Amino acid sequence: MKRTTLKPLGSIINILLFLILLNQSLAIALSDSYVTIASTGTIEETTRARNHVVAYALGTSASDDLIQHLAWFDIVDIGSEFSRQAARIKALNPKALVIAYESIMSMHTYEADWPEVNAHEDWFLHDVNGNRIRCVGTGFDGGYGMDVGNFGWREHFANRLKSLLKTYPSLDGIFGDNAWDTFMYNVWNVPEEQLPADIESRWHNDMLGMIRFVKATIGTKLLIINTYNDNDYVNACDGKMHEGWVHASWKPFDQFISVDDWLRCVDDSLEHVSRTGKYYLVQSGTEIPDNPTETDLEKTRAIMMYCLCSYLLGINGTRATFAFNFIKSADGSLGYYPEFDAARSLGSPIYYFYSFASVYARDFNMGKVLVNPKTSSYTVNLGSQYKTLDGRIVSSVTLDAHSGIILLKP
Repeated sequence: MKRTTLKPLGSIINILLFLILLNQSLAIALSDSYVTIASTGTIEETTRARNHVVAYALGTSASDDLIQHLAWFDIVDIGSEFSRQAARIKALNPKALVIAYESIMSMHTYEADWPEVNAHEDWFLHDVNGNRIRCVGTGFDGGYGMDVGNFGWREHFANRLKSLLKTYPSLDGIFGDNAWDTFMYNVWNVPEEQLPADIESRWHNDMLGMIRFVKATIGTKLLIINTYNDNDYVNACDGKMHEGWVHASWKPFDQFISVDDWLRCVDDSLEHVSRTGKYYLVQSGTEIPDNPTETDLEKTRAIMMYCLCSYLLGINGTRATFAFNFIKSADGSLGYYPEFDAARSLGSPIYYFYSFASVYARDFNMGKVLVNPKTSSYTVNLGSQYKTLDGRIVSSVTLDAHSGIILLKP
């Protein structure tokens, strides 16, 4: 975005011109040493908090209560077996986007098209002995690895998606899982030395070709992929999910990324991609015990707020959404937290995020968001009064390490 430096105003004419600019609601972006003004106006009037939910393993049917719950979200990521329910979700919320899960590079014996796939040995990845390999690492479910560089597999997979979208026209598109930026060696049922050396060298280009082929096949329907790539993969489709953003669902309560990595998530990744108009699904979470205690639930909520507020610092545009864990989260949240509504009540951001009294801040039409990604706590003088989500009026707040807070105008 082109920015023009706002110079000191030394005359009545300049003051009048400045007031006109303010009346037109031109956005002012702060930096450490100077003030800038965006030449195109506000960042975007409709930039606001949005949410998605990852809703897998729901079977094929659903109660009215579940459908109503899912319809609250802006994007609903469902298992493909749940696709027939997309029409019910969109009947309650026509603006909701419903996307169906498919793994780009794995295949299971229980899938309906397994007999056809099983007949094409060249579609599979193999070890150095010619045996098919399976994903068995943490978070994977034993699926056979598929060769995304093989044209036969590309064509079959893409046409399968095209058929699914035709059968269930209420689906808005596909969520393509496992669009790895680089080949992962530590998730297979064989040690690294038994994997062919050429897989890694060709993987990125093969996956990029796969993404392009699938997108061309499904046309105007969405293709949103799960990847850490923010560049050529995302350019080839409609957007991405970043699983494990700021804090991952497989990480314990006390494990956090560095400030530099936090900045890469918020600024280099989320702000960068969402500014391009691509979809960006922020997928955060934490590891929760099966039978959580009250302390576990408090820690979960604190990490959720840290991730949610970090997301609010980086969003730019209408296509960035936030989720924490999944619909079957062990905290019983079903993927929804009341703080999501509070985030929406902030309205649109007025400024880009900036360093503020040892933490980071962003100003919104109806409030302010603060995040502390550091290992020490800080007390921040706000300069004016704000209302916390529990109704207290404050002019200063203390942020613990790795925490965030939403403040509303009183």
